[in-house]
Amino acid sequence: MKLPCREILGEVFVHESEDYDKVKKAFSILFPEKSMKTESVPGVYGTKITIIKATVKKKNAQLLLHRILKKMSENDKKEVLNELKLRVSEEGKLYLRFDKQKLYIDEEMILTSEEEDSIQVVIALDAYPANSRNFINVAKQLFE
Repeated sequence: MKLPCREILGEVFVHESEDYDKVKKAFSILFPEKSMKTESVPGVYGTKITIIKATVKKKNAQLLLHRILKKMSENDKKEVLNELKLRVSEEGKLYLRFDKQKLYIDEEMILTSEEEDSIQVVIALDAYPANSRNFINVAKQLFE
């Protein structure tokens, strides 16, 4: 099944107070370990924050998107559909955030609005011609 997606980016912040291995495990449910890169940055209060990032492209991105769509609840899909104009950029990027605790504990992909306690996923959509209306239509077809 060819899905209209060319790349998926993921990112998660691991605060010093969190268990790095647990967050990495949750992230690896979505992204293969070989695609992960880490970076350490100072936090606001002098604490250390580790950022785990990953990129998957082409066929692997399509497989990941298929898995995401399969694991998402119908309610979360409806939420995405209702918010497409907010979630899809003019460049064709679809933005999702998944609860990293739920992903680690139950391997459930639950949408969240929490920025700090989430795994951010950015899906680069394919549409022709490439314009915001077509990107939104493509995303709509994915989540219906």
